[in-house]
Amino acid sequence: MVTEIVNLLTDIFENLDKTSSLDKAMDDISIKKRYNKNILATAFSWIYEKTIRDLGEAAEHEELITKGKRIFAEEEKNLIDTENFNYLLHLNNIGLLTNYDLEIIIEELKLFPRELINTESINVIIISLFLEVNTLTLPGSRLLLYSSDTIN
Repeated sequence: MVTEIVNLLTDIFENLDKTSSLDKAMDDISIKKRYNKNILATAFSWIYEKTIRDLGEAAEHEELITKGKRIFAEEEKNLIDTENFNYLLHLNNIGLLTNYDLEIIIEELKLFPRELINTESINVIIISLFLEVNTLTLPGSRLLLYSSDTIN
């Protein structure tokens, strides 16, 4: 289940890069992968909330803003394996992960036994980056209402 959610987030970022319209990206993803529109809306909400959170953290801590690319040390490459290394770089290149997110993931993976480091464990860490556990609101529940929103 966790891998499916990360795959959906990956599909969203890849389609946002290819299309200029958010609605077109949602339609393309729901047609190709048969995702439910509610699940897509929740995923977009997570992305929105993480983006806002990242911008707030970057404003507070300027050292988090990096314009370059993260270069892995040889011991980090050996720790996470080539396949997982390429997976993380792909997610960073499409914009799903920031350089700061990569730092967090590498630090978390250093705590794992080597045999437990795989795509599934990396996906769990990625989901934890999107779900803010320090707030009282549930993930995907917005604090803002827009003029186009309806209240039941």
